[in-house]
Amino acid sequence: MMKYIKDFNDFVVSEGFRYHMENGLDITNSVYRIGSQAYKELFEETKKYWDEGNIILKDKAAWMAANLEVGKDAVDSDGRKIELDTPKRGGDKKFYVYHNSGKKDDEGNIIGTRIEWGDATGLSIKNDDPGAAASFWARQQCDLKKSMDPLTPKFWACYGPSLFGKALGLSSDKPW
Repeated sequence: MMKYIKDFNDFVVSEGFRYHMENGLDITNSVYRIGSQAYKELFEETKKYWDEGNIILKDKAAWMAANLEVGKDAVDSDGRKIELDTPKRGGDKKFYVYHNSGKKDDEGNIIGTRIEWGDATGLSIKNDDPGAAASFWARQQCDLKKSMDPLTPKFWACYGPSLFGKALGLSSDKPW
């Protein structure tokens, strides 16, 4: 949930941002489809207000604003246009995402690193089953600090469902 430190009526905010504020929604439970232009604009606006200290974000939303660049334009290693931190189904594994590599090309574009995760053999994801979720969490050691690096497949496997469950087509957005 987002909470303004000051009265948000003192700011010129977008209609979408105002709707989310008035309905107690944030970037983790947005009415917009992740990957859409509307979500990208909401994420950027939320990140801007958070960076300026004008809003308080809780838990996952605060972590996302601090560590991800959802929807930001970049290029892959071959120079093709991509969006950062917007996970999708497909690739050699079940899912893939591009994350900022920290490098830029000759034109100054951010280069995104492709990260793939998930079983490609068609097994289902059972993060809505508490027993299966607990087993996965323990097996993958998701609670260790090294699991919090968005440049690793482990991060996206552990935290992807809770951050992007709806966008990935999962039956639950519960974390492992």
